[in-house]
Amino acid sequence: MSALERILRELESATAVAADPGENFAAIREALERRQRALAALSEVADVPQTLSAEEREDVLRRLRLVSEAGDLAEQWLMASKSDAMTEWNQWSHIYRALGAAASAKPTVVDCRG
Repeated sequence: MSALERILRELESATAVAADPGENFAAIREALERRQRALAALSEVADVPQTLSAEEREDVLRRLRLVSEAGDLAEQWLMASKSDAMTEWNQWSHIYRALGAAASAKPTVVDCRG
């Protein structure tokens, strides 16, 4: 297996994990780091496609397009998740502040006189 093939497989694998919304954030973060390393390695073998046949170059380009599209989907999903998390954070922040204001207005006093 050539270096280019190994890099493409790693890139495809990492992108598939990153684009899967069922994964947890730790797995997605690790996949994005793997994807970044694979892209860096791909840039190091940039001259290899010149040695490939036209059919092999087309296959590499097709695979890179698919990886790019999956990466776009992963980015959209992550941005939507970030937006959802920020919305939820804001809601809880409002609740926390409202509870804090209510608690400071009425100190907690327990009436033990019966």
